[in-house]
Amino acid sequence: MDRLSIVTTALLFVGCGEEGPAPTPPSRVVAVAAEAPETESLCDATPNTRLALPPLAEGQTAPSVEGRRWVNVWATWCRPCVEEMPLLERFSERLADDGAPTTLSFVSADRDDESVARFRQSHGDMPESLRVSDPAAVAVWGATLGLGEAASLPLHVLTDEDGRVVCARAGAVSEDDYEAVLAVLR
Repeated sequence: MDRLSIVTTALLFVGCGEEGPAPTPPSRVVAVAAEAPETESLCDATPNTRLALPPLAEGQTAPSVEGRRWVNVWATWCRPCVEEMPLLERFSERLADDGAPTTLSFVSADRDDESVARFRQSHGDMPESLRVSDPAAVAVWGATLGLGEAASLPLHVLTDEDGRVVCARAGAVSEDDYEAVLAVLR
């Protein structure tokens, strides 16, 4: 018997002679760690302050700030604002289905009620909307939320059940943002 055969045989005996628990066979189901939605890319600021809307137009009353709320500040002349409105309404329905019911409120940054009324006439499916008393107040309000005075519309503000702002964002959301919105509101 040559040296290689002797070494190989010896290694086989040594490897086979060990006693101990047999290795656990692999499971038929392999667990994969779930990735948490990226909420930092959704939120430009997380001020954790109590929600307070900018001053509203005469005769308009701010809704209650209790409960989960999503405030969307938009304008009739803001194309991304108008385009995302149906998406926001779908998100609101999905949030309720996913255990995070949220009140969606639209607040127009237009200068006058007539602009909003004309817009609503030509867009019959448009949701009800409040309007700020002075569009310049939106910039100041955005700054108090940590967005800066130059933040562009649309603006999004998400609150927790206690009415505290947990996310503020400047710019439109997309379908890809749903999981992050849900994570922020849970």
